[in-house]
Formats: sequence, structure tokens, C-alpha cells
Amino acid sequence: MAPLLEVLGRGHLVMEDDESGWSLVAAEAMDGARMRHAFRDYLEYFGDPSSDFDAAEAVYGELVGDCARHAPGALRIEFHWSDQVLVVVDRSDRLRSWPFSPDDPRSETTHHAYALISAFTGRINVAREADGRTRASVVLPVMRRED
Repeated sequence: MAPLLEVLGRGHLVMEDDESGWSLVAAEAMDGARMRHAFRDYLEYFGDPSSDFDAAEAVYGELVGDCARHAPGALRIEFHWSDQVLVVVDRSDRLRSWPFSPDDPRSETTHHAYALISAFTGRINVAREADGRTRASVVLPVMRRED
């Protein structure tokens, strides 16, 4: 899916979903931030009603919102029911130093986002992909509905 990040024009996005997962590739991180409610709708459709959809939506909003503020550009978002992991991949290395140092002027909002995500999920993993992109992943507090 990574090559798709390079061919999407500004304002374009590709969203896919089915019973196994949800994904979005956006030309701009802000486009991914606008899909917050679509992601929640997807979780509610396939998720167990006892899941914490509010927390999952908040985590999506904070993580993708931070990308839009601090690492604008192409973005890939994936969620898989098999492990309940939300993955956000941006094309910069900005999130690898997340949360930023206390003297960074952007640190106040970033530390707030980091605190919220940590409170809802317990842990966030940030790593570099082989192609240089930054990959942030968190386990969401949701379960798939048993049919």
C-alpha cells in the first residue's frame, strides 16, 4: 500500500473496510483527521457494544490530529480486528521524537495528546519503517462483535 501514498493528489483519499479491518490512505494528514467519525462508525458497526468507542475515537483523533499538526503530508491508517491495533504511518520522522522535549513550543498540545492516548491504551509504540516513514501503533480498547 505504500506506493499509493506517492500517487494520491492533494485532497484525495482511499478508504477500505470489511469485517477484518479498516484502512485509509490520504494525500494529507488533515484528510485523515476528517475521517475520525467514519472510523468510529466502522468500529460501532463491527464492534462489541461493550467496547469503549469513545476512547477509540479519541485515540484516533489525537494521534491523527498530531500528524496533521506536526507531520503534514501523506498518511496511512490501518486497523485490524485480529489484534485491535490502530497503526498510523506518516511520511516524516517528526513523530519518532514524540512526545517532544519540554522546550519545544509545540510540546504542550503534544504532551496532552500523548497523555490521553496513554491513559486510554496504556502504551504507544513509535518506530521507523524500512522506507523511512514513522509508524505509530496502539491497541484500542475495542472488541469485535461475536456473530
